[in-house]
Amino acid sequence: MVTSAIDFGTTNSVAGINYNNKINMINLDKNKLETRSVLFYSFEDHDFYIGSDAFSEIKEGVNGRYLQSLKSFLGSEENVEITLGTQSYLIEDLIAIMLKRFKYKMETSIDSEIQNVVLGRPVRFNDFDKSLDKQAENRLKNAALKAGFKDIVFQYEPIAGALSYEEKVQKEEIILVVDIGGGTTDYSVIKVDKNNNKIDRSDDILSNHGVYVGGNSFDSSIIKKFISPQLGKGSLYKSVNVDTEVPSLFYHDLSQWHLFQKLINQKTILRLKELIPRSHNKEKLQRLLELIQDNLFFDFSNIIMNAKMDLSSNQTTTMDMNLFSDPFLLDLSRESFNKTIYNNIQEIDQALHETIKLANISFEQIDKVFLTGGSTLVPEVKALYEKYFSKDNIVHTDVFTSVGYGLTLFSKKVWS
Repeated sequence: MVTSAIDFGTTNSVAGINYNNKINMINLDKNKLETRSVLFYSFEDHDFYIGSDAFSEIKEGVNGRYLQSLKSFLGSEENVEITLGTQSYLIEDLIAIMLKRFKYKMETSIDSEIQNVVLGRPVRFNDFDKSLDKQAENRLKNAALKAGFKDIVFQYEPIAGALSYEEKVQKEEIILVVDIGGGTTDYSVIKVDKNNNKIDRSDDILSNHGVYVGGNSFDSSIIKKFISPQLGKGSLYKSVNVDTEVPSLFYHDLSQWHLFQKLINQKTILRLKELIPRSHNKEKLQRLLELIQDNLFFDFSNIIMNAKMDLSSNQTTTMDMNLFSDPFLLDLSRESFNKTIYNNIQEIDQALHETIKLANISFEQIDKVFLTGGSTLVPEVKALYEKYFSKDNIVHTDVFTSVGYGLTLFSKKVWS
């Protein structure tokens, strides 16, 4: 029997199959296992493009709409609907388009139909409302059903990370799995043993916990602190002879990758056109108008994310905002970045302590710390775990594929 798994991530996605009792990870992008979880809808041929194909369309100047961080919508109360061309799509419809492409690539690799799938999910889609968390899972399940899957099972992403690591252990260990992706930080404390063949691992799971903080939160901090003031945040305009601050709502949506889509509408554009002549900082507000009206979101988001990644290996970086008619340069140091994400790190730290407390063990009883997810590469994040655990006990695995591999292992156990 063929079984499959998809780690649909906020930033990246991977997929794997169990075929002839062998685990195979599938290239979802050109010669790469992982693909960016992005969509591009072309207004020219009315088709959708994913990952590097989406980037190619944008670089060729195709007129269309760029969408990213769609997973972040799942835990929201609002049932977001996006109009593309003449058709409106719910978030689950757009995710279904991506999952259907992933399904096709898995089926093509073995020339066989696949009907079942294990989907990864964060420990929490929503930090504050259990009903919204369940609704988010149902939305993701509906997306998988629309993509053509018939039998769908969920597994926590950090548990999948533990299963991936379990193959390597020589004896029973208590491990802490840390999975920090684009949207969330997820923790699991679990007993692992390569000779453990149980499908139900509930007795081995000492705790699951998470918080809605991830790489997108770090990007958001950069935008709020350094970029938004250059796009008019905090500036004033004349309103009935009284100086009034430019509405802050523009910048709230600007700083959240998934919420940026809400700014792309004629009402926002007309409002900005009305404010600019009366603004004391016309050039800065004009940049915000250009960002929305000229569909510069792809270049804008790449500059922010590349700066963050650059600071993982360098002490300073420069953000070259040459996409605007009035360009500007911003130097960013790792020290300034660390100060900016301080509150995010504190939330991750607090969630760590809560996870250990829920497991009813001490930090000293953790045999290994298993780090996965792209945001664990941020130096300030790595430093957090080195504060509590020996470097020798911290295992930094493949940040993009380990969860997907663990989900595929789990699919083999579920349908064996």
